[in-house]
Amino acid sequence: MTTSHAVVIGSGIGGLTAATALHRCGWQVTVLERAASLEPAGAGISLAPNSQRALDVIGLGDAVRSLAAWHGDGGMRTPAGRWLARTSSAAAAERFGGPLVLLHRSALVDLLRSGLPDAALHTGTPAELVGPGRAGGRRAVVRTSSGDIEADLVIGADGIGSTVRATLFPRHPGPRYSGFTTWRVVSPGVGHPFSSHETWGRGALWGSHPMKDGRIYAYAAATA
Repeated sequence: MTTSHAVVIGSGIGGLTAATALHRCGWQVTVLERAASLEPAGAGISLAPNSQRALDVIGLGDAVRSLAAWHGDGGMRTPAGRWLARTSSAAAAERFGGPLVLLHRSALVDLLRSGLPDAALHTGTPAELVGPGRAGGRRAVVRTSSGDIEADLVIGADGIGSTVRATLFPRHPGPRYSGFTTWRVVSPGVGHPFSSHETWGRGALWGSHPMKDGRIYAYAAATA
């Protein structure tokens, strides 16, 4: 019996999740990443209960839930500090079926990578989808600097400037700037607990959230 071969272009969260799921289903998987290493942006990411249930499918849901750091009240405030809405972590878990987990992107990438064989991931390998395979076949061809790879399935997970999208949909206008800019930072902790919260103002917001490892994930967004 021939094993189906999938090529995933891009090793972000989406690409690694798809690759891990296919590997668990018995596919041979090759992940091609343009960057020289899997060092994600220095930012956090929030995983709601529905995303955790998706990770349950590939056996990583409980590992992610163990990193939950929100154990108390939180909510949204005005720039003057008045609470607009408050909720507890327990109430949110009861309503939505689980906790909100906020963790560093690198922690999630490491978990996803752990579900793949070492040989499956190829960094420093730009790739592009160039067309069908041999005459009469249905396999796709992915071109790399090391040679062409034929695959039964190609997943384009290569980000905002996707070359796969440009190949499949050459008339697609691509992403356009909405006028809303976001800044993100991960900083050391402040030495005492505080409520996870967002502050909403006119055309701007700020969020501060504690992580399990003691650091703080903060972000600001504004029309610009």
